[in-house]
Amino acid sequence: MHRTRLLALLSLVALLAGLLSACGGSASTTTQAPTTSGAGTTAAADGAALLQARCTVCHNLDRVQSKHEAQDWWAGTVARMVGKGAQLSEAEKATLVAYLAATFGP
Repeated sequence: MHRTRLLALLSLVALLAGLLSACGGSASTTTQAPTTSGAGTTAAADGAALLQARCTVCHNLDRVQSKHEAQDWWAGTVARMVGKGAQLSEAEKATLVAYLAATFGP
């Protein structure tokens, strides 16, 4: 009986650790800025890639696509998400905010 409880507790701890990791629970930050190259990579593509890679860890795209807000609103939202654990460098935040405002602006 005690072994079953211990296994259940360990499984729960492992599950919670996985969830925290998926939502950016680690203390490390990404410092590599997205690049723009002559090979066709644009700021919009970088912003879309950041949205997909960093935001959809915790949110689905419907949540973003339903908004039509100005750049200041998006900047505040991205800052709030970074405060909750989203992993974005300063350059990535700027790229993401510009993409969100251009794509999902008023």
